Amino acid sequence: MSAVLSQSNEFSIVARRNCSMSPRALLAFFLVTAVLSLLIAMAWAMAGVWWVLPFAGVEIGALGIAFIAFGRRVGDFERIHLDDSRLVVEVCERDRVCRHEFVPAWAKVETRRVGLGSEVVVRCRDQQVVVGRYLDEGGRELLVRELSARLRERRSYDRGFRLNHNLYL
Repeated sequence: MSAVLSQSNEFSIVARRNCSMSPRALLAFFLVTAVLSLLIAMAWAMAGVWWVLPFAGVEIGALGIAFIAFGRRVGDFERIHLDDSRLVVEVCERDRVCRHEFVPAWAKVETRRVGLGSEVVVRCRDQQVVVGRYLDEGGRELLVRELSARLRERRSYDRGFRLNHNLYL
């Protein structure tokens, strides 16, 4: 999770999946593993245990399928951006981006218990979106605390601005 607070009092959080290997490193790891597995299987085949080769092929195929499934989700992210006029939540899953816009004065951040963990819900009137999928419990608690505080600041600023503005009219 990364948070940015700019000069104009904007607030942004981007949460991504934990990807410890780049796609290039993942490909290199797969190739080395496949070659090593085939070399071992060929050595056993040359020793007369030829039936090891099909199992090595199945092993390499299963590993390849697992890496492809993992690679499709590498670009997933959640972005929460709060400025003076709107709260924008973008959720990218499998190359599909869903964008939700909320009015900060009406938005609420809630925590719900789900199984052994929790989930964070941003809610505004009849619209809601679940965020914090890529954060651990501590990160979700920090997200709720920070975003709730920023939304409270916006509400108090909006109320103060309206009160002061009405006094001068």
